[in-house]
Amino acid sequence: RTACCTVMAAPSGEHQLHDLNLNECDKKGFITYFRSLREDPKVLRIFNRKEFYSVHGDDATFVARAFYKTTTVVRYLGHGESALPGVTLNRSLFETVLRDLLLDGTERVVELYEETPRQGWKLARSASPGKLGAFEEELYRVGEMADTPVVAAVRVTVRADQRFVGVAYVNPTTRELGACEFVDDDQFCSLEAVICQLGTKECVLPREATETPEGRRLRDLVGRCGALATERKPSDFDARDLEDDLARLLAKHTAGAADLSAAGGAGAGAGAGA
Repeated sequence: RTACCTVMAAPSGEHQLHDLNLNECDKKGFITYFRSLREDPKVLRIFNRKEFYSVHGDDATFVARAFYKTTTVVRYLGHGESALPGVTLNRSLFETVLRDLLLDGTERVVELYEETPRQGWKLARSASPGKLGAFEEELYRVGEMADTPVVAAVRVTVRADQRFVGVAYVNPTTRELGACEFVDDDQFCSLEAVICQLGTKECVLPREATETPEGRRLRDLVGRCGALATERKPSDFDARDLEDDLARLLAKHTAGAADLSAAGGAGAGAGAGA
């Protein structure tokens, strides 16, 4: 394969491709920066090139196959084995990717990077199916916000040989917060019904809990319900600061938090994910 930084015209005229026009120094700098980013198959990283956008590495192959329907649009920065695949997107295709991954999909997080003269490339915006605020302008403009992006947090505790499930959720569109706690079986049948009835797009779980057999069942359940499972550190589910967290979220003092340990922990987790 030939390594270069230019991109030829797309097979069809629907999405015009752009030339990155990077000199050797800029190419090397960008490749080094991109390789320094933590690999995460759930994250699609998009780079804002001012007049267009670009994706690289495995993301370039994904976009080429999923949206261009051909890999002939993939071009390479650099030479040899270290060459970095890349695909460019115009504004229209950028918004199509956002809608497809954030509104219709449940498995990917989208990150947008921007370059500044002093700081270089930095993460500017990030969104997931349950947390769309960073790209509201793009998503609202195209009128594709029929589905409400509900994000929920779940915490499971065992007391007196019973499995208590705490669920808290936030609807950023209606600005509604809710929480509940219930006893469930080892297959989480009641939890599955709650997640589906809420129309949850993203479910936040304690990180360490997902490493146990029960935690893996929980992740599988979330996936079956068509939601993205994301993890947060256990301290984010600490209910001790629940009232302060609610006051921060609601921008006013909130009195009388419910005395539900699991639901309270889930509420803290929802606050961390919102």
